[in-house]
Parts: sequence; C-alpha cells; structure tokens
Amino acid sequence: MKGWLSLVPLFLAGALAAPVELKINLRIGEQPLRFGQTYQTPQGQRYQIEMLKFYLSEVALVRPDGSEVPAKGLVLADFRPGGPTQGVSVMKMDVPAGQYRGLRFNVGVPRELNHLDAGTQQMPLGVNSGMYWAWNPGYIFYRLEGLALLPEGNQKWVIHMGTDAFRIPVRLQDLQTRRVQINIPPSGGVITLNLDVSKAFQPGPGGAFVDWRQRPMRQLHGLSPETSLLMSVVYYHMQSAFSLAQ
Repeated sequence: MKGWLSLVPLFLAGALAAPVELKINLRIGEQPLRFGQTYQTPQGQRYQIEMLKFYLSEVALVRPDGSEVPAKGLVLADFRPGGPTQGVSVMKMDVPAGQYRGLRFNVGVPRELNHLDAGTQQMPLGVNSGMYWAWNPGYIFYRLEGLALLPEGNQKWVIHMGTDAFRIPVRLQDLQTRRVQINIPPSGGVITLNLDVSKAFQPGPGGAFVDWRQRPMRQLHGLSPETSLLMSVVYYHMQSAFSLAQ
C-alpha cells in the first residue's frame, strides 16, 4: 500500500465502456469531517476521529429495469490525519455509458474471501492490511477509532465491525421515480458519495447508545454480551450512513 489509500483496479469489459471514478466525502452530519476537530454526539459526549478504514466490495450500478452492471474486486479505503477527507477517489471502473437509477455495494469482504488463509493473500487483504483479526477468523470490515473527551481525561475508543453477520449492505437506488439518476456519458464520469461517520453514535431502541463513560463501550467489537447490542445499533444506522452527493 502506498500512502493513505490502497486500491485494487476494477474493470468491466465492454465495447462502449466509459471510465467511472467513485469518490467519497466524509461527513459529520452536514459538516465535512476534519481530523483533530472536536464533535459532539446526540448525548452530548465530545469526541475526535483518529482513523477510518473500510472495505467496499460487490459494487454495481443499477439500470432502470433493475438489472445490474457489476464491478469485480474490492477496495480498502484508509483515511488518516494528514490525508484528505473530501472528494477522495476510492475506486475506478469501466461501465457501459448510459442512464442508471442507482448504486449498490457492500461494506465488508465477501464471504468467500473472508475465510481464506490470510497469510496467503495480497493487499488489500492479508495480515498486513491492518484489518485482520488474528484471534477471530475473518476481517474487520469497518474500522473507526478516535478519542472521547471525558471529564476524567481523554479516552481511546474503537468500533471494529466484522464477521459475516455484520457485512453492511448499501442500496442507493430508486426504480419507481426519477429521484435517483446517474448519467454516465461516453467520456466517463464521477460518482460521489457522502459518508456520515456520526451515524455510528445515533441511539437505538430504548435509547441505547455508545456511552464512552462505560469502559466496555470503548472497545466495541460486537462479540461479547456487553457490547453485542450496541454493535447491532451501529450496524443498523450504518446502512443509511452513505448517500449520493447532490
């Protein structure tokens, strides 16, 4: 991997293929995410973001008739202090020019790749990706880390979402109306996504939320009885964290 972004080239053969670039804006609500800036959860807890890494896989554009134009492969996006957070190119692919009614993808590693021997895999997979759980077979799909600015002092927190059950499906499509339109001319185009990172801190049923005042909530893996409910809340909100930029 070179720099802050690791990419696997994605190509879809086609006589009328046009180059398409997928870009991402990181957001905190309506604000651009800035590393080192202090934000506040809905419950009033102050925090900063220190790192965000996630896999995108099984990407496809959706035609008006509901059929899909898939792009093979996966990509690992890696955002850290010192690197950009707006308009970041994370994927390049070739698709037939034309009109599309949406985009769909998963945040995570496909099941057939998630359980291969990591020692034999190349980047962006493998043990050197920084996304492999040595103690739990499989990869971290979505890795978010930061600081909680608590009265007793700053405390490190992590949200590491993984296992096949927590692969996040994102479906940004609308076949019933013209609300979603993606036009790709023969010369190619850019599709830009907004990712609202603060969705992870939204409360769930009964008001459950990630409360960093409680020590177990600072290590959110979803594999223990203490944190499995909160991981399910984060997973639910993450399905709506991505949107197409206007």
